[in-house]
Amino acid sequence: MPIELTPDQEGYLHSILARKPRPTRRQRAKAILLLGHGHEPRSVAQIVGIPLSEVQELERVFTVRGVKALDPPARSSSNSGRTRAGIEKTVNVCGGSARIAGTRIPVWQLVAAIRTGASEAQLLLDYPSLQAEDLVNAWSYARDHQDEIEVDIRENEDA
Repeated sequence: MPIELTPDQEGYLHSILARKPRPTRRQRAKAILLLGHGHEPRSVAQIVGIPLSEVQELERVFTVRGVKALDPPARSSSNSGRTRAGIEKTVNVCGGSARIAGTRIPVWQLVAAIRTGASEAQLLLDYPSLQAEDLVNAWSYARDHQDEIEVDIRENEDA
């Protein structure tokens, strides 16, 4: 039984198909592992299913950023903004909560973890993409926006 699409729905689906595909984090991880095991970029692109140019860029970025290369580059848009160094807020990411730039790690979550007994060292182990500088930025943001962080923690405890 065929489905019926309105012209708006069809237009929306065509706009999605027209977008440049971006590799998933899983695809990037697999590509890095294969490159690390000596596979050539061309074969990695075929195995993982992403363009050769993406594999080559990932290889270049990995040499600079290490495992953080798995995270997509931070994109700026009209609904995204840096609130301070290393902290971002985006309407549809992490519920709009303040988060470590370029990640989906909200500041409130780090604050809550510290309150429950986690150490900064444990946070760095639990979140390999974090750097010590990210924690410094998070604590500074949390100190300057205590009410906001408290509301976020309460809202997420109830969820």
